[in-house]
Amino acid sequence: MRLPDIGRFGRRFAVILSGELIQSLFHFVLNIVLVRELGAHGYGLFAIVFTIGAVGVTYIRALVAVPATLFLARSLGRPAERGHDMVFGSGATAVALLMAAAVSVGLAPVLGVTALAGGAFVGLYAFRSYLRIVLLARRAPWVAGASDMVYSACGLALVVFLHAGDDALLEHAFLGIAAAHAAGIAVALAAIGRPVRVSFRASVRRRYLEIWRTLAWSLLGVTGTTVQGQGLTLLFALLAGPAAYAPIAATLVLFAPLRIPTNALNNMVLPEISALLAAGRRREARRLVVRSTALIGLACLAYGVAMWTALPIIERHLFNGRFASEPMAAIGFGVWCVVTIALLYAIPRAFLEASAAFRVIAAGALVSAGIGFLIMVPLLLTLAPPFALIGLAVSECVTALWSAKAFRDRSRHPDGRVREAADRFAAGTSAPAAAA
Repeated sequence: MRLPDIGRFGRRFAVILSGELIQSLFHFVLNIVLVRELGAHGYGLFAIVFTIGAVGVTYIRALVAVPATLFLARSLGRPAERGHDMVFGSGATAVALLMAAAVSVGLAPVLGVTALAGGAFVGLYAFRSYLRIVLLARRAPWVAGASDMVYSACGLALVVFLHAGDDALLEHAFLGIAAAHAAGIAVALAAIGRPVRVSFRASVRRRYLEIWRTLAWSLLGVTGTTVQGQGLTLLFALLAGPAAYAPIAATLVLFAPLRIPTNALNNMVLPEISALLAAGRRREARRLVVRSTALIGLACLAYGVAMWTALPIIERHLFNGRFASEPMAAIGFGVWCVVTIALLYAIPRAFLEASAAFRVIAAGALVSAGIGFLIMVPLLLTLAPPFALIGLAVSECVTALWSAKAFRDRSRHPDGRVREAADRFAAGTSAPAAAA
């Protein structure tokens, strides 16, 4: 990567990182407030719904955001760009609405009317995630950063309201986060000066069907990845119960700062890798992945050492001694292992996504999910809940090794399928878009 490219990449990364930092700060403060104000059961329910929201983000990313990035990276400034807006904007709207409805219905027996607030949160969370990734693919990091700032500011106002005392704390938390996401979406759309173009007419459906084989493997891949990651975590929470899951969920929040630069970096490098591969610059794409992964590894090591010494103080003061009877040191080490391994394969997997290697991602995720399930469930049924973290860690190890091997193979041998798929799709959208 040349010096001017490094400077441009660094400026964009700084903008996105600042947005990730402030919204992650909001999530951290919100979780600390809820840990202190809600009981273990109530906070466990909140953590479970938040995990469901993360699952929704992975699905909308696979079905809409990643394909949009692959095609937008090749069509910026061309008539085909408008066609992509219509196709993927419609897809994102449909997927977000379906998620909101499914979550509301699924949570109704447990949360009652509060399930509607939880569904709204999940749907808007997913749609804003799609919008952020598309803005990065459009080379509009400032707009994505402004959306993050507005979302976080509205969210921090919610925290102040909740901290003042609230009888319906859980319901108002979900409603407040949903409203904050809606505000962030509105600001992003106003800044780019165009609404989300939604249409479900036959031509839009036909264009989506043209890439359905790729999306089908992407869907299978994200299903496997979800089962392997958030799915196993949800199974953990359901089998152990919200109260037993609460200390692990709270510790996961403490390691969320590790995900901030990783998410920002991942969102930045995906369109960069897509553009490099589309231009045939495979060696530069490989170098970008290796350097980014090394940087993440160093950050995880330094953060783990710092957290190891600070965890007892955090449990005593921030968590108000709520988990004094839990083996927090062992939980902290287990969570650090799980999070670190998961972050180490984030950028190589972005390379595989940009290479349209969804079949490889799906196979690896399903294998690792099966291994994690076989280890975790017996541990949950026979030992204390923290021991089940071993199953999660082994599952992440399998995924990391699988991703590393697939990345090595794909980065050494050219694969023209991404370029061919993008050319076919662009040919199908450019003419109608130009006519519009």
